[in-house]
Amino acid sequence: MKKLNLAGFGRRQVTLLSLVVLIAVAGYINLTQKDEEVVPASGGAVITDTPQQTAQPDDYFSLSRYERDKSRSAAMAVYREVVSNKDSGKEAKDAAQASLTAAAAAMEAETVIEGLIRAKGFEEALVYINADSASVVVKTIGLTPAQAAQIKDLVKENANISAEKTKIIEIK
Repeated sequence: MKKLNLAGFGRRQVTLLSLVVLIAVAGYINLTQKDEEVVPASGGAVITDTPQQTAQPDDYFSLSRYERDKSRSAAMAVYREVVSNKDSGKEAKDAAQASLTAAAAAMEAETVIEGLIRAKGFEEALVYINADSASVVVKTIGLTPAQAAQIKDLVKENANISAEKTKIIEIK
């Protein structure tokens, strides 16, 4: 029996490889399981699957949330690589670390704001936060000025982005 030679791999590479394998397994399980329960990312109550609540493959919010998370994960992987690379300069490492911190804060704020918007009675919401602006996509029949003000207040309170820098997009 041959012994596995890990001389070329460091502790971080093994950890990264393990995480990639775990994510791949989780994705496979997710694709092969029947959608019996939907658990909101915001940690809300469990919603039993009914025909009206089944996410369709072309569901805008599900696909957009997936694409947002996928692209952000790819960017964060690049930032982590720069931070962990011993050949990276101090300025590059500092910039990458700042970008990682900003991305993590944006992800947390987006999740919180999306949950709060749904708590205000909207069926679905998707939030994109950039360095100094935010875009909020809301599923609604019609948005009143008071509702728009509520959404902008939620963004201001949770992401510290002014109402002038917050754009609300309605999807019916």
